Amino acid sequence: MLTRPASACLALWIAALSAAPVAAERPPRYSEEDILNGTTIALASQELCGFRVDEKAIRALIAAKLPDLSPDLIALQLRGYARVLPRLDDEQRQRHCAETRALAKAAGWLR
Repeated sequence: MLTRPASACLALWIAALSAAPVAAERPPRYSEEDILNGTTIALASQELCGFRVDEKAIRALIAAKLPDLSPDLIALQLRGYARVLPRLDDEQRQRHCAETRALAKAAGWLR
């Protein structure tokens, strides 16, 4: 025989198990930091990956969120990617393009 406090705990436990599950809020797939880090990668990957992004929107985001990032540094990053991206093997290219396209889509940059 259960004592009163034990039976109350058991009743709460049964109620908790039988209650409808509460949907957990899913965190966004990409953080703001991911999006900001992906700006120049998305710009540089357009030709290799066969998609187009809204360059004006990306440059406006950079200007708003990263005002200290100079146009010269952006150009340097783009030149670096222009050298590195063509060297990807097929598997690396497919993975890179899939990830970059997903990020660009999530950020609303795909045209």
